[in-house]
Amino acid sequence: MVGLIADPGIAQNLANKVHQRLEKKLNSDEQRQFNWQIMIDPLSLPLSESGSVILNENVPRLREKYTWDYIIYLTDAPHYEHDRPVRSVLSPEQGTATLSLPSLGLVTAGTVARALHEVLTELATGNLPDTPPSPLGKALSVRGSMHGDEDIPSRIESIEGFRGRVLLTLGMIRINRPWRLVPQLSSAMAGAAATGAFGVFYTSIWSMADYLTSSRLAFITLASILMLSLWLLFHNRLWEKPRGHRRKERMIIYNVATVLTVTSAAAAMYVLLFLALLVASLVVIDQEFLASQLGHEVSMAEYLNLAWLAASLGTLGGAIGSSFDDVQSVQRATFSQREYERRNLSLDDAEDL
Repeated sequence: MVGLIADPGIAQNLANKVHQRLEKKLNSDEQRQFNWQIMIDPLSLPLSESGSVILNENVPRLREKYTWDYIIYLTDAPHYEHDRPVRSVLSPEQGTATLSLPSLGLVTAGTVARALHEVLTELATGNLPDTPPSPLGKALSVRGSMHGDEDIPSRIESIEGFRGRVLLTLGMIRINRPWRLVPQLSSAMAGAAATGAFGVFYTSIWSMADYLTSSRLAFITLASILMLSLWLLFHNRLWEKPRGHRRKERMIIYNVATVLTVTSAAAAMYVLLFLALLVASLVVIDQEFLASQLGHEVSMAEYLNLAWLAASLGTLGGAIGSSFDDVQSVQRATFSQREYERRNLSLDDAEDL
């Protein structure tokens, strides 16, 4: 019997999705040794002082409470061992394993099921998974292996090379789920809509949108999204300065993932605002009246340019409006549950110094 424990949030959701598929795959293996049963428990393990969950410290009480043969822990936070990013930590003698979801890249139920199958097969048989080296060399390899502490013999599957770090960063963005941030930016959206609507009804904006080239409008769009992203990043204290080993690497990976998460949310907000303003301009502004103001015939292109410029101006106004959004709510929406807890634990430690 396998006990599957997962962090609250996306890790728990993925565990619920894959456990039946995983159980079926394990029992369909030709060389299976016994009938597999996967049990899921909504158990939240406490964070250690370092901001991570150490499974083996909780094994005794889990063994006492349950009759599981193997215990697997799914975490949605990046995991480091021996100053290296880690995909999984397996302790065959303990019958336990930890799997870090961000290390799987743009994680899906299928990739989680395959990774768990590898882990359980190794725990049950002792056979290592087949991981052929990358033909392009170590710089583009992904997975490595090393031994853990002697007190509790374990095998650590590390993340290697540049490609491995890229997958880890993408995995962190996927775990953060940028689309959850947009609904939390209600004040920013209100400020953006108000500013954008002003642009739709102000005739000078019509002339400006008609005069500007597409490349200039595109530049203004990128600048407005960048300004909103930077404002959200620093106003809500989303930038992190890790301490300890591999500080520079972790600072780059963590903050790149955060920046791309916030930028994706800002871009999504821009698209929604653009569509809303385009509809509003088509409904409110008569085509003949617009033509009389611009001094030439108009088509759909003029309405698109107007909504384009108004959305960019509105996004800049949204940066100011975001100041009224609750900081903790924005932080919770930006990060996964465990990452939010870990970052706040780091902030509390820094304040105590």
